[in-house]
Amino acid sequence: MDLNPKHRLPLKLPKAWPACAQQLLRQGASWFHTGLVRPGDEGGDLLALPTAPLLESRWTINTHYPWSTALDGRVLNLSPWNALQQVLEDFPFPWIGAASYELACSEAGMPHQQLQKGMLGMRWQGVKEALWVRKHQAELWSWESVPPSPDFILNQLGHSCSLKKTTLCLSCRWTPSQHQEAVLDIQRQIRDGNFYVANLCIPFKGELQGDLITFALAAVRRAQPPYGAFMNLGNLHLLSLSMERLLARRKDRLWTEPIKGSVPLTGDRQEDERSALLLQSDPKEQAEHTMIVDLLRNDLGRVAQTGSVAVSKLMTLERFPTVQHLVSRIDAQARPGLKLPELLRSILPGGSVTGAPKHAVCSYLSKVEAEPRGFYCGALGWIAPNGDLDLAMPIRTAQIDGKQVIYWTGGGITLHSIPDREWKELALKTQAILQAK
Repeated sequence: MDLNPKHRLPLKLPKAWPACAQQLLRQGASWFHTGLVRPGDEGGDLLALPTAPLLESRWTINTHYPWSTALDGRVLNLSPWNALQQVLEDFPFPWIGAASYELACSEAGMPHQQLQKGMLGMRWQGVKEALWVRKHQAELWSWESVPPSPDFILNQLGHSCSLKKTTLCLSCRWTPSQHQEAVLDIQRQIRDGNFYVANLCIPFKGELQGDLITFALAAVRRAQPPYGAFMNLGNLHLLSLSMERLLARRKDRLWTEPIKGSVPLTGDRQEDERSALLLQSDPKEQAEHTMIVDLLRNDLGRVAQTGSVAVSKLMTLERFPTVQHLVSRIDAQARPGLKLPELLRSILPGGSVTGAPKHAVCSYLSKVEAEPRGFYCGALGWIAPNGDLDLAMPIRTAQIDGKQVIYWTGGGITLHSIPDREWKELALKTQAILQAK
């Protein structure tokens, strides 16, 4: 990966990564890990130092501009995606940040739940200096005209903090009977022909006892997420342990890697192999996964060169520390002149966390889910001035405000879904964060 910094300065990390970055994270740095888990992946760790400018969007309830978008406090009369495109053209450096599910729906013309005025919809930080780490080899990157000084960074990387025990207990917003009724109602909707599959999501809430950075580093160490992140969004922090790439672009290459289908990874080889075979042969999982792949092929097709969309990987089993998933990859060649707003409006919100057809499912979910999802199932990652980007799907993502934690989980519901099994899958998906202590 090349974000084209003006200066690259090799650095020797004084301690193991990413534990050595804890002091920089405490000072507001944002971290995003991309790839380097699957064979052949490009990528590494981008730790963006907390520098201005900042681009933010907040909900206004205004019919013409429902989102008020500001650059360092100066309001821009542009939609969020158009404002992001504008700052990419105006500034010679990349941006790191996140956008909420509701903002993605709004920009794509999809229904979503009503939001409270002032609710944060996206926050992107300009990256003038960053630490880049790949296989424990580090470089200090800068997009400034003057080469960076390593002294401050090396001092902060060498700074150690005491690691205190942290605890987190989560309680589900719904009871098992409420979830069962919701699953059964989705199946009634499917039988009535309203849609084919819907991704129903439920929030878990709790209070973090202990130090946030200690907790975040423990979670990353345990989960080893291919697309993990710790994002500073001002008063809100995102801790993402995502395994799913939402969207990537390199010049005219586009690709997405949806996940559908989950079983536990226990550590018992025979049991895990048996579970994997059952997952790969399960009619419900095959049907759900196929529908989402078809949906994303269509989404990419709207912005791709004719005939270029192809499924290069279909329902491949991939293992992570606590779970096994089925993963596919869809590739395409971008249409000449494709701009960021059109691309994002075509792909977001991601099909793997909505359902098919997307508009009908989003309309239904906006009426039945417990509350707005926020940044869960939105997008997070980096975007470069030349249009290259890497965005993760923020599943397995905690939204942390002070000590208050919201952690959503969900799953695709089809006619073959068994309510009790879907409920157990919700608990499975909380293990990555609950065991990170």
